[in-house]
Amino acid sequence: MEILVPGYAGRAVMVPVGSTLKVVDVEGCQIGDLFVLAASDLDERLSPGVTRLINFTPFPHLGESFYSNRRRSLLTLLEDTSPGLHDMTFAPCDAELYRTFNAGDEHPNCRDNYFRAMAALGVAAHSHPDPINVFQNTPVNLNGSYTIGAALSRPGDYIALRANIDLIIALTACSVDIPFEGIQPNGGRSTSLRLEIS
Repeated sequence: MEILVPGYAGRAVMVPVGSTLKVVDVEGCQIGDLFVLAASDLDERLSPGVTRLINFTPFPHLGESFYSNRRRSLLTLLEDTSPGLHDMTFAPCDAELYRTFNAGDEHPNCRDNYFRAMAALGVAAHSHPDPINVFQNTPVNLNGSYTIGAALSRPGDYIALRANIDLIIALTACSVDIPFEGIQPNGGRSTSLRLEIS
């Protein structure tokens, strides 16, 4: 199954245990917010903190897992054809972020797109997990600050993950089209991502 996630939008899907999930950057330089929940209980969801604690790395290496708030393995990272820069520390962008940067009151954002995608799937979500920010280039400096960089993913780059339990996955194409410290994280516009499930 393939699902196109247009720029400034999100999509959600059920992913059965044992499936392989690919997140593909269609045009390049596009961040994706990947939200992961247990299909059997929405209160069990991805925990970046637990994932870092178990793996003892800022982001899983190939063969390592992403864990839930109940310490269950949700996904295993199988393959990464991108330069390998991803993030698990930033929350999804929201309407308040764009108001803060004078980008208007109705700017598309990953938080709202998550809830719309879940509603379209027929799932009543009342909160969101912290996402895996696929292709996001925000490394931590030695002084503890973040470097804001443009996503380095190229057209066709992808990460592949194995579902270790039945999951609900939501993917949003990050809506950031304003500069941070003079840098455009998505190249100045939001473009498409593709979900491939096999």
